[in-house]
Amino acid sequence: MKTAVTVLQEMMVKMGLTPEYECISQTGPQHQAMFDYRCVAFGLVVTASARSKKEAKQEVARLMLQQLSCRGHAVPPPYGAPAASAHADPSTSGAVDARSYVALLRELCEEYRLAGVEYELVGDTGPPHLRHFTVRARIGQHQRQATSTTKKTARQLAAEELYLYLRENLARVTRDFNEEDALVRAHEKAMERYSDAGDDAPRRPDLGQKVAEYHLGLTARLDPDTLAAALEALERGRGLEPDSALAAAAAALRVRVEASTLGALHVLTLSGCAPELTFAGRSAREAAATALDYVRRALRQHDVPAVCAALPDDSTPPEPLIA
Repeated sequence: MKTAVTVLQEMMVKMGLTPEYECISQTGPQHQAMFDYRCVAFGLVVTASARSKKEAKQEVARLMLQQLSCRGHAVPPPYGAPAASAHADPSTSGAVDARSYVALLRELCEEYRLAGVEYELVGDTGPPHLRHFTVRARIGQHQRQATSTTKKTARQLAAEELYLYLRENLARVTRDFNEEDALVRAHEKAMERYSDAGDDAPRRPDLGQKVAEYHLGLTARLDPDTLAAALEALERGRGLEPDSALAAAAAALRVRVEASTLGALHVLTLSGCAPELTFAGRSAREAAATALDYVRRALRQHDVPAVCAALPDDSTPPEPLIA
């Protein structure tokens, strides 16, 4: 009589496949060791243990043949699945087979609002009188496949494996899931992006600012401490070069000064206010002087005595280029 390893090898060679064996562990003392073997065939994985590697390989092949027999493969005796007992309860026999895992998997997708199941025929092997079909069931990144002598059975087996996997994992993932708490946590994380990280961080744009108030972007929501620091920086900057005085005022206002060129023009951008303000001049000094003049006049609009005392009583500030 042929061994289980030989029978399994011959079955798979007829379909252009080969089983995969692996000794996955060895336990116990040297004189009484136990070997665990794993076999992979037709998308199934089976493990078995024995006192020697040879016995473990034969045992795992025998169990694999029984699994293939249960899934409709023609396995020669005596390695096929044992026949059902004649005294079995007819009310329970075939109860599992009667379940449509294709329907159960569809209901599971509807329950958890998952994408629809996709079935694909990925294999069609064997002679005309003994065809073997391999069907893959896929939901998103999760997939399982199974092989049988009919497409319908292969589809049911693939749906069964995918259903059992998702049923277990979805129950674990969603057991303590609370949609309202998740929304609150997501909102808190989103708001953290617009919170100030400290005094040295640039000011965040005001997302609620109206278009009609864009000209107030530099001074929108300007608190008294920041205003006082900016005025002090402007006062210290009197007599300095425009670029140095502008850099000190921008640091106090927590905005950035970014320099660039546009052809023959020198461009300075105040980044960090809403919207960004851009000034241009024929030289870098002229652009810095224009931007500094705008900052001084914009701060003068605040009704603070210190501002009025520190700044000259001039006309309307120059219009910046609003980015």
